[in-house]
Amino acid sequence: MSSEYEWKEPRPSRAKKAIPQSSHGHFVVQMVINDNDGSGGQISRCGSIAEYRTRMIALAEPDTVDVVEQVGPLYWLDDNNTRHEHYLDHVVHKADKRKLGLTDKPYRRVSNEFGDEITQVCQDGRAKRVIDELYLVTEYGHDPVTLFNADLMRGCRDIDPMADSEALIAIKEFPDVTALRLLVEMIGMGPRGFRALVRLIQSGNLVLMSNEKISHESLVMRVGCSSE
Repeated sequence: MSSEYEWKEPRPSRAKKAIPQSSHGHFVVQMVINDNDGSGGQISRCGSIAEYRTRMIALAEPDTVDVVEQVGPLYWLDDNNTRHEHYLDHVVHKADKRKLGLTDKPYRRVSNEFGDEITQVCQDGRAKRVIDELYLVTEYGHDPVTLFNADLMRGCRDIDPMADSEALIAIKEFPDVTALRLLVEMIGMGPRGFRALVRLIQSGNLVLMSNEKISHESLVMRVGCSSE
């Protein structure tokens, strides 16, 4: 893999609601997504640590095609019949064309009133074909293992044609359950081989045999094989 890096300007954020680029005492992030194909990628912004964690997990799912932030406005009415705007924190585009809305909220701030709000927002989003379904995400939806693996997958997302090719060859040599460590040794490219295997897990070509943090000792199986 070449050590040369060519900067390409990422596409601007698609958020329809402004997200501050910095804040005192409050977490905000700007990251680049959809850049693992060598393009400049897409700027993606988060206005809280909860939004960042949810987006990382959504991006790591094998069937995720894209995630768009701050989508809207969608509308809801309060008890006084006053109309309010709501912007979805994330709309996750899936390979089967589904569009899943996700809205983050700390558990302590979830109320019946907020439930009524997102019910109306979901109805408006469906009517406008912005989403197919809307889900509320609290901090309890951020499984530490899933989040660790999502962070690892993001760190390993850059393609490496030589290592990726060798990794595909290696997994075909093992028809049964295998430790990543053995596959890394077979690839013979050190950390590059491990990162290539992480990409195969994210793409769904390899599956973890248990819900655990990905490591060299993790057991995996190639999709299409049987462990019996």
